[in-house]
Amino acid sequence: MAEYNGGLTKDAEVMLGNPKRALIAMAVPVMIANLVQSINNVIDTVWLTAIGIEAQAAVNVIFPLFFVMIGFGNGIAVGTSQALARRIGAMDRRGANAVASQAVMMTLVISIVLATVFTLMADRLILMSGGASNLEACMAYAIPIFLSIPSILLGGLFGGLLRSEGAAKRSMAIHVVAAVMNIVLDPIFIFVLDMGLTGAAIATAVSMTIPLAVSIYWYFLRMSTFVRIPLGGFRFDRSIDWDILRVGIPASMEVILMAMVILAMDVIIEGISPIEGVAIYGNGWKLIDLFFMPALALGFAIVPICAAALGARDTQKIGEVYVLALKYGILICIGITLILILFGQYLVVPFSYSEGTESIRGQMAYFVAVCAAFMPFTPLGYTSVGYFQAMGWGYKALLITATVNLSRIPVCLFLAATVGTLDAVWWGIVASEIGGSTIGGLYGMYSVRRLIRGGYPQLLSEESFVKDRFLRPSLRTVSRS
Repeated sequence: MAEYNGGLTKDAEVMLGNPKRALIAMAVPVMIANLVQSINNVIDTVWLTAIGIEAQAAVNVIFPLFFVMIGFGNGIAVGTSQALARRIGAMDRRGANAVASQAVMMTLVISIVLATVFTLMADRLILMSGGASNLEACMAYAIPIFLSIPSILLGGLFGGLLRSEGAAKRSMAIHVVAAVMNIVLDPIFIFVLDMGLTGAAIATAVSMTIPLAVSIYWYFLRMSTFVRIPLGGFRFDRSIDWDILRVGIPASMEVILMAMVILAMDVIIEGISPIEGVAIYGNGWKLIDLFFMPALALGFAIVPICAAALGARDTQKIGEVYVLALKYGILICIGITLILILFGQYLVVPFSYSEGTESIRGQMAYFVAVCAAFMPFTPLGYTSVGYFQAMGWGYKALLITATVNLSRIPVCLFLAATVGTLDAVWWGIVASEIGGSTIGGLYGMYSVRRLIRGGYPQLLSEESFVKDRFLRPSLRTVSRS
């Protein structure tokens, strides 16, 4: 049972307290959850490797479509995180409850629409994603995933709600359990039940219902959370919905943009090496994603912390959290670069252990070593994106993501057309990642410095979201010792 002190849970107290403690308490569980999920993705690929390179290619074709789907849910979750945490920082519990109920209903409606559209248009979407030569395998994997969109998006939203009130460990727990369940179910559905690629998709769909089921128990049955979700007599509130969507829409566009870039990269790479090139890029990027986790987790963690600090009008804490996240991220990613360079040839073995995939092991190891060059720069972009989302400036966060990702297409397209080798395309990815992340970091640093110096008076004087200061005044400033 969550413990309360004058209305605040211990998790909420930590989030509102000492910046370093809050950042660690929020980032580590997010990092662990994302790491386990990425390991789950890697293990998925290991099982698919046993089926063959066509199965790997099919999953890589579906991945951008899955990313688009996740993008809609992620947008609402990020928008909700800043809107809800800001109200907690301002000690407005009634407002936080209202945000949560609006977010749940909004996600439910959107997920049902997405499930319907994606399932009915599955074949057309796969053809658009470059899966024409592997349509049957792509359909076998896609349909179970598309049908499970509502449970996937709602589970993700509830995880975001938990992080928004400081309960990052709970959010971590439900997603780790789901990932472990998927790891267990994969070989059962794929091999024991002899369902192949369809079995892998069903295992994923079944495991993703766990976060939703546990969250429903915590929020509606046990009611052990700081935030409540009142749904009786529910009506959409345009002001709250816009407060969520002004960050949520750009955040959704960020993920969708990244999916579109992955799709475009598949097309560019397909022009050089239709099967092996796509497999190298798709599998190699999954491994890189695994090592993105620390920087990504820190970017996620600062959203509720900085949003809560904004609600409390504590600009110094916002600056401290931003700088801490940046320092931790860069130091960790320097270590990751060394790991990828020194051990990349061993890390790719799970993706290339079968007879049909062993031939691409060396090329995949080279891809990983090349990508290691941009890793120390990634925290610059992720931390700034998280900061801008926390401030409610979703379009600024989108601008950074667009700069990093969209620059990849013309650079890689030019290199593919002129040099015509995969190696050239890999270095094009590195150049665009370094350039975009550096620009994003400089923009974020400038904005934080301006905020601390009082450069955004309208943002700091806004009181429209503070509707019900239900807590005693002494709790508005939580000890940072």
